[in-house]
Amino acid sequence: MTAGATSGGPGRAYAGLVLRRALSGFDRHPVLADTLLAAVLGGFALSTLFGEAFTATFATVLSTVLLVAPLALRRRYPVGSFAAVMLACGLELLLVDEFLAANAAALVALYSLVAYAPRRLAVAGAAVAYAGTVPFALHFDDLVEAGILAWLVLCVHLTLAIVLGDRRRVALTERAAIEDRARLLAAELEHQAALATALERERIARELHDVVGHALAVVVAQADGGRYAARSDPGAAVGVLDTISATARDALAEMRRAVGALRDQEGEEAPLRPAAGAEDLGALVERTREAGLTVDLAEEGSPRPLAPGASLTIYRVAQEALTNVLKHAGTGTHATVALRWAGDEVELVVRDDGSGDGKPSADGTGRGLAGMRARVEPRGGTLTAGPRPEGGFEVRARIPAGSAAS
Repeated sequence: MTAGATSGGPGRAYAGLVLRRALSGFDRHPVLADTLLAAVLGGFALSTLFGEAFTATFATVLSTVLLVAPLALRRRYPVGSFAAVMLACGLELLLVDEFLAANAAALVALYSLVAYAPRRLAVAGAAVAYAGTVPFALHFDDLVEAGILAWLVLCVHLTLAIVLGDRRRVALTERAAIEDRARLLAAELEHQAALATALERERIARELHDVVGHALAVVVAQADGGRYAARSDPGAAVGVLDTISATARDALAEMRRAVGALRDQEGEEAPLRPAAGAEDLGALVERTREAGLTVDLAEEGSPRPLAPGASLTIYRVAQEALTNVLKHAGTGTHATVALRWAGDEVELVVRDDGSGDGKPSADGTGRGLAGMRARVEPRGGTLTAGPRPEGGFEVRARIPAGSAAS
């Protein structure tokens, strides 16, 4: 008993798998499946006709073929299939006196009409089918007993076909709704993935813009100054080259870290370095000062640890603002960087007294300001930037300090 059950379990599972695949194939090829159904039903109906006289056999064979043949297209063309079967039923009443097994095709055609055709056409088809039961009952010699009984039995079968067809319609509607939701979900997931990719690319582009832009501004300023210093003081020129080298190395390290987010570094020895933050403003100001800009750093209030994202935002805004001063403020400019702690917010103010006669950059200041806003506003902060009434330019960013553990 146990051995038989054990051996039968996999066999039943395999048989179930084969059946599911066969049904799935029939769903993908409805005409093939319906043609097979019509052939099976027609073969069975024809097998019941053996033993009849030749004249009767010819009529019954013709009626049988006309009844079952339209079922091959019952799902592709449910209305046409039902109409053809109903016409064949009318022809059968004229040619054949006996009840044919092929009349089951009428039930299948009605079921298919209710399941696959528009509802209004299904209702009309059901009315036609019920109306056709009247001449069928009148076809019997004994109308009171045999005719009425046959009429009742046929009405019950028609009702059963309609109920089953309606259940099939509901199931198909629910499956279509599920498939639509699945398609919408897949499209939404694809959209979210594309949006996330675009946002990540934008973030990396901002990182590269801030890092490379600031480094190049310092390098250009140092190179311009070093060219003149080399003529009168070669030792100063060496110091300028040291500053350029250090600035370029720092920028290269930050650029590698930013670009590393675009590639899979699994198995690579990628150097780990903490992201810059508000605590690095002193080093930023010092590098900018070495580039030739007179800049001071002031801090007000009680410093406290910032959330990593907020700290990086403060640093990047200051870096971009100082880069713009180097590019656009002109010679003899004095700049100040002020970091103010107040309650749950931290405010960064970068202002200069430049004349704005510096060389314009290739991308202008608008992109840098847009990048600063893109950093500040998503963190619930505000950024204002514009000329000062007394001359120069000011950038003011105010963002929530957040939690150091966030």
